[in-house]
Amino acid sequence: MVITMLRVTARIVGVDNVKKSLQNMISDEKIEKILDYGAALIEAEAKRLCPVDTGRLRASINTIKPKKLTRSIGTSVEYAPYVEFGTYKMRAQPYLRPALEHNIDKIRAMLVKTLK
Repeated sequence: MVITMLRVTARIVGVDNVKKSLQNMISDEKIEKILDYGAALIEAEAKRLCPVDTGRLRASINTIKPKKLTRSIGTSVEYAPYVEFGTYKMRAQPYLRPALEHNIDKIRAMLVKTLK
């Protein structure tokens, strides 16, 4: 059995330097709270944007914490990539990438607010 996972990942160029700078400015606990806040926003938006036939895909969207200072939002439903990216027979119906794009400014604002 092959399990395909579709996860949305946002990477910051020079992330190690950013992490070091943030850790010097605010505690890991506060960074974790910001990540939880951002992940919750993205997960809720992805569920709102997700096309629904049976509801299986939408119900499967979740957030995991693979390691410290990291969040991953996605699904393990095998057809998720086909819905997100489309096929030659079916148009794309993206829900994960737009969820990130719609919420990135809110997450940045929360980070700036925390740094003040």
